[in-house]
Amino acid sequence: MPGVVLDELWQTIGVVERALFAVSALVVVIGLAGLVSTMLASLKERLQAINREVGATFVVIEHNMDFVMDLCHRIMVMVEGQVLAIGTPEEIRSNKQVLDAYLGN
Repeated sequence: MPGVVLDELWQTIGVVERALFAVSALVVVIGLAGLVSTMLASLKERLQAINREVGATFVVIEHNMDFVMDLCHRIMVMVEGQVLAIGTPEEIRSNKQVLDAYLGN
């Protein structure tokens, strides 16, 4: 089963790469639950390479915060459909409102 998931993931990345030749921004909704760390690292590296090579902007919708923090330069955090914070990963990590909303501090 992991091989099938990985094949589907790379096929999706191929679609993303082809789509970026026609647009400059793309929304990417990724369900990363259950992916092993090596698959996550490969996905992150490929998305970063596409960003560098094509200059494309991604809007990534994902709940795996370690992945998002490593991948993104700017992050928007939402709670119940409302924007709570926008900033760099460092700013988001230290934002009291974000910590309260997600960690219950």
